[in-house]
Amino acid sequence: MSNLFSHFLNKYLPSQCFLCAGILQTQERQQALCTACQQSLPYWQASQSCPQCGLPGTDGYHCGACLQSPPAFDSTVALYLFQEPIKALIHAGKFGQQWPIFQLLAEQLAQTLAPPRVDYLIPLPLHRARLAERGFNQALEVAQILSSQWHIPLQRNLLQRIRDTEHQARLSARARWKNLRGAFSCNTNCTGKRILVLDDVMTSGASLQVAAKTLKAAGAEQVINLVIARTPARG
Repeated sequence: MSNLFSHFLNKYLPSQCFLCAGILQTQERQQALCTACQQSLPYWQASQSCPQCGLPGTDGYHCGACLQSPPAFDSTVALYLFQEPIKALIHAGKFGQQWPIFQLLAEQLAQTLAPPRVDYLIPLPLHRARLAERGFNQALEVAQILSSQWHIPLQRNLLQRIRDTEHQARLSARARWKNLRGAFSCNTNCTGKRILVLDDVMTSGASLQVAAKTLKAAGAEQVINLVIARTPARG
């Protein structure tokens, strides 16, 4: 190995696995996970999930909730199930200030999934108060990488979060819907546009549903959800 390449690896790429802290082999370092941990990741499967909300366990058919009350979004695609060790990775990235984790997850999304045919990519926005508290919007960090690699225009301000809502994770499923009323706005004419909305985790789908309703009201023809991880059941 040349001294220059060795210097690059040591300076810019992790030497330890994000999950087990084991020493990474040279060929593993761009993935930031060792081969064993990479193989342990719980992948979401479209063929086993609801095509509209992405709920696993439906054998590819629409789930009862989507049949009874169709959501505003048209489909959902995920990369992983929100189980360990993905759960620990996302939690460390969001709350442990290990921001490079989202770079890793963005690369996994870009390399594993086929880019959808859409006009815009939108990260689910945070309210400015939440953004100031956390310091970054993980959805935006991932969206910037996907936009570059998939060559999809990024529209970071098309959808605005105009109300500072309570943390969704602290609420029951019913309370989550009430919490998000009037949370988003879109002042752009989206007539005929196909829009990909990115978030890190989909649980009840409340945030993505309200975002999709807002975009459809602005004229969007199609709204597709893209999430890093989907919970095995609605929260």
